[in-house]
Amino acid sequence: MFSLFPEVRRVIGTEYRVILMVAVGLLLGEAGMRMIQDHLSIDVGHLRSFRSKSDELTSAAEHPQVLFLGNSMTRHGITPDIFEEEFAACTGVHPATIKINPDNTALADWFYAYRNYFYKLEHAPDVLVLGFEGGHLRDKPTLHPGRLAQYYCQPDDWPELCRYDLKTFEERMSYLVCSVSAMCSNRDRLQRRVLDTLIPGYRDGSQQLNQRQTRLAEQKLPAPTYHRLQEFLDMIHSQHVTLVLAAMPIATPYELDPELLQVIAQNRVQLLDCRNLPGIVPEMFPDGVHMTADASLIYSRYLADQLSQEPIPRSYPPRVPSLSNQIQSRNKTLASRPESIHSASPEFRRAASRLSSIETRYAGQGHGNLP
Repeated sequence: MFSLFPEVRRVIGTEYRVILMVAVGLLLGEAGMRMIQDHLSIDVGHLRSFRSKSDELTSAAEHPQVLFLGNSMTRHGITPDIFEEEFAACTGVHPATIKINPDNTALADWFYAYRNYFYKLEHAPDVLVLGFEGGHLRDKPTLHPGRLAQYYCQPDDWPELCRYDLKTFEERMSYLVCSVSAMCSNRDRLQRRVLDTLIPGYRDGSQQLNQRQTRLAEQKLPAPTYHRLQEFLDMIHSQHVTLVLAAMPIATPYELDPELLQVIAQNRVQLLDCRNLPGIVPEMFPDGVHMTADASLIYSRYLADQLSQEPIPRSYPPRVPSLSNQIQSRNKTLASRPESIHSASPEFRRAASRLSSIETRYAGQGHGNLP
């Protein structure tokens, strides 16, 4: 064993220049990737904006806050201006909307995006619209563990990652490397950019091939499970967020798993079946999945019409944030100025009476205090 040490020292002594050049090359590559990553793909810039979008949503506390969570189907399918205009026309209230829609993702990715950028930061929206199709909500590993490492996850996500996404030693080591290396986590994007340049139509062809392989693989899987979806629903409900699951339209019809419908029913979650909206036809999906502008117009208006209807079915008491916060703030002011208690406006007294009656009603229903 000790006889190996001189040999190791000899190899290092003769090859140190090569090792040094490789290390310098990797460092330069990493620095270069961090400089150009926002230009490498629109999606990278979007991933890096999760925190700012979360802050932007919560800064609009005076408006109903609507978060659209999904993938590129949501990016193409939701036109925020149209949704906001239609919602305001139906309700007289202008909503604040944010889209979180990283490419080629599913619940395996959305779970961490919401948990780390909304749940842990206590940036809960009023309404969360989760757009999906087919097997997006099933229990299956993420397709991009490297992106989770670089853009989505934090150290305390490790147990969850090992349970659902990182099953082998190799996957876990790769994840750890990607957590510190933008070059490693974006290597597939760089490869695709190069092949796009060299091979005409490479991206469209590869996407179609991946979609076909995914559907074939799903046909061979056992009955789907939805354990992670249940964890996601528990997390959403703990924040008293109104969750709406939107089954999005695509060119090819698809069915919803009976197991999924059972989980939805058990949790009393609102499901909007948008698979066959009037006016949206297969020709409005050039690649079979993503909507044209005309289809997006119909879909956005439909969602706004549905969400504007009251009451939206919920499995918990409605949130009354603006009223509760206003009264709590006014109470503090009055407490600091006892002489002004009797000068409170009639509007404030009516609001306080209304809040008191709401709290009494929900307490009588076993809900406890308002959030």
